[in-house]
Amino acid sequence: MRWLRTPLVLLVFLSACATTLETVHVPADNRGWKLGSGTNRPGATLKEFIPANEDISNWSRMFTIQFLEGEQRSPATVMDLLRSQMRARCPDAKWSVVAQDTASLTYEWSISNCPGQTDQDEVARLLKGNDGVHRIAYVRKTPQLEPTERDVWLKALEQSYVTKGSARVTVAP
Repeated sequence: MRWLRTPLVLLVFLSACATTLETVHVPADNRGWKLGSGTNRPGATLKEFIPANEDISNWSRMFTIQFLEGEQRSPATVMDLLRSQMRARCPDAKWSVVAQDTASLTYEWSISNCPGQTDQDEVARLLKGNDGVHRIAYVRKTPQLEPTERDVWLKALEQSYVTKGSARVTVAP
């Protein structure tokens, strides 16, 4: 898989509308990816990137950036809500926290043999900004990510950070 061997380059994805200027920076290789879908409405922005040769209705991998503007709950609380929603659809979903600090939380979930759902494995990170919570995630339609692929994306997620204007955002605990 060529994209796994390519050195990571800094890729800046805007995750908020232009009025807030709070963004999340994700060091990832953007070659071969395109915007598959996105929404930008008050309180929530969502961008879904897929391989350039795929369609949003039939993708194999997806990188998502989501901004929950005004969300003041902790990343752990937001993750608990996401986990509850997932387990309502797929009760046997596997879920684990990979890393956590006062302003962010990295987690992984996977589903297999879930009625009406394709097997998937996702690594994701929630980052608390001053204007809300950012969610960045990489998912693949497979029961389990390959270890090298998982490591590449976990590294990119862990190196991601929130900025506002030209300053890195620091959130008080």
